[in-house]
Amino acid sequence: MFHLRRRIPVGRYDAASNSWDGVDGVEDAADVDRDELTVATFNVWFDDYFADQRYRAIADLLCRESPDIMVFQEITPTALRIFLTQPWIQGHYRRAAVAGGRAGNYGLLMLSRLPVAQVTYTRLPTRMSRGFLRADFTVGGHPLVVCCVHLDSGKRSVWLRGRQLRRVFRTLRRSDDAVVLGDFNMRDSEDARIAAPYRDVWPMLRPTDDGFTEDTAINLMRYDSKNKHRQVRFDRVLHKGEGWVPTSIELLGTHPISSSHPRVFPSDHFGLLCRLVRHRPTVGRDAASAP
Repeated sequence: MFHLRRRIPVGRYDAASNSWDGVDGVEDAADVDRDELTVATFNVWFDDYFADQRYRAIADLLCRESPDIMVFQEITPTALRIFLTQPWIQGHYRRAAVAGGRAGNYGLLMLSRLPVAQVTYTRLPTRMSRGFLRADFTVGGHPLVVCCVHLDSGKRSVWLRGRQLRRVFRTLRRSDDAVVLGDFNMRDSEDARIAAPYRDVWPMLRPTDDGFTEDTAINLMRYDSKNKHRQVRFDRVLHKGEGWVPTSIELLGTHPISSSHPRVFPSDHFGLLCRLVRHRPTVGRDAASAP
């Protein structure tokens, strides 16, 4: 069944056993009070080309930012091992992952500083083993949902991406506040599929910037691997609701991994880092002074 949905264990690293497995299990829905959240997404590229060095470069640049919630696409067992052996991740993050097996090279990983009520994985109608992770949080007494998505790629999958996106949106129809981020593989001609109540954060905050997340004018590794030029904004952050307000968004991984490898980038995609501020409605003077 394409729409198969299953619960994914949420784990924390246990230093005593040097393992994530010893404390696997779904946490209680602990409430945290936060005024700001940072979320990041990165398609890490499953190719073996400089894989270890690239994955470590991604980990290093994210360490400098320390997002509250990070999601990754094209997670292979090797990529999962490298991320989960980072001391800063072991010390501060919960993890939920779908990697290997039926996911093949299209595994997903979510890392969160926040307590997680539950995580589910839903398989999408797909030609390419695609699905999405959904995580439920409680922040400031209000539910917040974060979804990591990876839609089918290629021009011939335009109709299929439409079905996939509608499936994701349907699962969120009862959620007032949600962030959906990842690799949508959507071209500009498909932008009409993102309509109210969803907002595409990049054009909302940076309408004069292209925001290409695949850009062979910069990413020489991407050009070398395909031998053709491409500038597209496949990776996106979508926002729904009034509880949080996006305030900034930027690209990640736009430089080579080192001066000695000027044509090797962290991934064939650039990542995204987005900041959101909690919206606290102001109480009118009359309401505040009422008995």
